Amino acid sequence: MIGSRGRPGWLYAIIPFAAIGSTVGSFVKLYILDLGGSVLDVGLASSAFNLALIPAAFISGRLADYLGRRRILLIASAGAQLASIALMSVTKSLPAIIGLFAVYSFTSTFSPTVFSLLMMETMPKERWGDGSATSFRYNIYGSIMGLVLGVLVLTMLPLTAMALLPVAFSGIMLAISVLIVRDPQMTLERRNVTFNAEALITRLIQLPVILIRVPKASDFRGLLKEARNALTRDIPVIMATSALFYLAANLFFTSYTPFLKANNLSYLEIVGLDLFVTVINALASMPRFSRLSKKGDPGTIIEFLSLRAIAFLLAAIASLYFTGHPVFYVTLLLYLLIGMAYTNFAIGVNTMLYRFLPEGRQGGTLGVYSALNSVAMFAGSLVSGSLSFYSGYAVTFLLASVSLFGAASLFEWHFKPRRQYAEEPY
Repeated sequence: MIGSRGRPGWLYAIIPFAAIGSTVGSFVKLYILDLGGSVLDVGLASSAFNLALIPAAFISGRLADYLGRRRILLIASAGAQLASIALMSVTKSLPAIIGLFAVYSFTSTFSPTVFSLLMMETMPKERWGDGSATSFRYNIYGSIMGLVLGVLVLTMLPLTAMALLPVAFSGIMLAISVLIVRDPQMTLERRNVTFNAEALITRLIQLPVILIRVPKASDFRGLLKEARNALTRDIPVIMATSALFYLAANLFFTSYTPFLKANNLSYLEIVGLDLFVTVINALASMPRFSRLSKKGDPGTIIEFLSLRAIAFLLAAIASLYFTGHPVFYVTLLLYLLIGMAYTNFAIGVNTMLYRFLPEGRQGGTLGVYSALNSVAMFAGSLVSGSLSFYSGYAVTFLLASVSLFGAASLFEWHFKPRRQYAEEPY
């Protein structure tokens, strides 16, 4: 079904889907802490979430190719998200919450797969770029809307009331999937997304895991062989940099919410900070600011990696010298730097990935890329909780910073980008 402005109806399901993700992500961490859990429990929950992404990405893709019925998959995804979040909101058992969070992760992963396929199947090829841009924009709208409502709820009601938001958004997504979304007349296989830059980049920004097929041992051996040769090292370096980026992100963000709570910030202030970094991320992704990133310039990628690394380093230092409410104002500065860097890095590195994808081996290459990202996210969240619990937050934030500085150094060493200021005559 086509909307009143000529847009396919499935696009409107992206808004509640993104709103679910932004609200449930904030709620689960705070709910675990509210029930007496520690940063160790938050780390286990984040690890379970990331671990579920790996089989979910493969199974959802295979089902999409096998069934060919996008609407049924979207309905099933929305219904399962609704059930898992509803159960999560009424239980007070930490193991149950962690398990249900993994179930939510597994079922929500089906939606980006379906969205990327529907974009290609319901729009003419010459409009795939516009479709990807619209999809990305709606994703931002949904994330901001969810957190705005979360802040409003917490100004008047306790934390448990916030759980009603992702439940309501799941219901809205389910209703849109049932009433508005229609199966396309012609279906495509997932590998078609690898043939269009905008479609692939948008998909990887939404979720950096896409398994066209399960990577084989030969794919990893080929990657190691390419890494030993300077002429074929581009893809291995891009993959290693991406993995270090997601390792650092999960090291930092898994522990940062418990760090804020340990400094007696209110739930309202913590969710407000989540909203702030999401808005900064959205502003940084606007065409005026992301135009340079879309060129896939190594120098720009290094600069955004370094900016984020500096922010994590400042967080490590601040955790030693600031306590209590001043941490709120420090976090505003940190989130400003972090939000500016994320989308621009993701756009730039995925643009380079698409540019260097080997012809005829896209599936295996993306499989290795996804596997490395998944392992990095899982390891980052698992190590983060344990390291913060036993060694302190400063050590965790410092390790996240070192990971990013390592990624920036690796990119600098291999690509040796020419800076614009170095090219200008005196």
